[in-house]
Amino acid sequence: MQIAFKTLALENFKNHKSVTVKFGDVTNIQGRNGAGKSSIGDAISWVLFGTDISGSKLDPRPIDTEEETETQVELLVNIAGKDILFGRKQKKTAKYFLNEVPKKATEFNEYLESQFDKNLILSLFNPAFFFTQHWQDQRAQLLQYVSEPLNKEVLAELSKVDLERLEEPLKKHSLDDLDKLHREKVRSSDKAYERAAERVATLEEQMSKHSNKADDVQHVKKEVELLHKKRTEIDEENAKTQKIIIERNRLEGQIDNLTSQVANQKVVVQGIKDETVKELCSTCGQPLDESAIQKVKEDRVRRFNKEVAKGQDLVKKVNELKGKLAEIQDPGEINRVELNDIEDKLMQLQIAIRDSEQSANLESDHKEAMEKKEAFRKELVTSKAIVDAIKKFKSKRSELMVSKVDELFTTISIKLFETLKNGEEKATFEIEMDGKPYSKLSTAEKIKAGLELIEVLSQQSEVIAPTFVDNAESILNFTAPAGQLIVARVKDEDLNIKTVETEGAKYWRR
Repeated sequence: MQIAFKTLALENFKNHKSVTVKFGDVTNIQGRNGAGKSSIGDAISWVLFGTDISGSKLDPRPIDTEEETETQVELLVNIAGKDILFGRKQKKTAKYFLNEVPKKATEFNEYLESQFDKNLILSLFNPAFFFTQHWQDQRAQLLQYVSEPLNKEVLAELSKVDLERLEEPLKKHSLDDLDKLHREKVRSSDKAYERAAERVATLEEQMSKHSNKADDVQHVKKEVELLHKKRTEIDEENAKTQKIIIERNRLEGQIDNLTSQVANQKVVVQGIKDETVKELCSTCGQPLDESAIQKVKEDRVRRFNKEVAKGQDLVKKVNELKGKLAEIQDPGEINRVELNDIEDKLMQLQIAIRDSEQSANLESDHKEAMEKKEAFRKELVTSKAIVDAIKKFKSKRSELMVSKVDELFTTISIKLFETLKNGEEKATFEIEMDGKPYSKLSTAEKIKAGLELIEVLSQQSEVIAPTFVDNAESILNFTAPAGQLIVARVKDEDLNIKTVETEGAKYWRR
């Protein structure tokens, strides 16, 4: 797309009361300092964007006047073969016009955005504008025209080892995702490896404490089996003894109880025997007759015989129980000493078996822990290697990217990345000429750098636009850009504007 300026009309714009400029292939603007040469460039950017030529806020009101006048600028532009008249007026508030038709600010700006990009047009128009932007905006604006190297192009530049590490994974993941994936693996594997190493050390310490384990576990278990059998036999014998002891105690208790009853019965019999027959009535006190006395005597004999028979029966039971007790042999005492010895031996042997089994388990756990430790180490080493390979990939991709960008230029070079102390890359942007950064260039060098940048931007964007070179007196000659050239330089004369029509390539010489 080609953009060409046809005419510019100013009224009450800064130090211009009324000026009309007709543009040609080359438009030379000459005059003393303060004559308004730069203002013509500012008027073009103001009517389009409301800014000066550097994109900054601009007050367009006339200089050295207190009168409240209205500023008006009209710019006739041919965009891709179609003429459009842009107009802007301002007294207190701005008014906008397209082909002399009043428009709202939004309508005016939307039309501009539909025709071209503001930053691109200002970069093509003013050789210094590009460098006034933030470095990130400069970087983004230039790199939008340069395609990033393909993965296969970068991989082809890497070593065989790094190629093998990245080629297959990059088919499944983007480079950034692969980087995040393995950085996370490095972090998690590193922690897991530390924990595994601590686990191995702990198990080894425990194994050292169980070094005096039983030599023959099977022999010990056999001995335990025999002791259990012996303990069972003793328990059975003790149970029999206990049963006999309980039976003897039961009989002895019964004998003691019956013996006590026999003694009591003797007392009862003796009491009846010692009774005296009362000859007086216990109620009226009258003497009892012989018949009554005889009945009392007979009752005493009856009771005596009954109690004697009861006592004899008790003595018989006692003798029977003593006979049974005599038939039961004394079993002796329960065997507790030997049983306690067996229990002590069993406890010692069980401890030996447990220590042996613990040692075996520790050895198994130690082997498993060592395997895990080694697996985490391999994963950590692998992920670190891939992260390092990604760093090399990014570095090589940056080199190829810088090379592609540098191929666009003749005298200037571009710095797109800087390497940090940790080996990581950080995006940056700096234009250099002959090894000097743009900020250190002379005015003439800055103009040349800006014109070369304009040529590249124009070629890459396929947009040809007018270029305004201010302070041209500082530069002897340069190759003019593809679009219209507007040159402003100081000369000891009144403001003078001349147009030149050329054929083919333009070359400006002072």
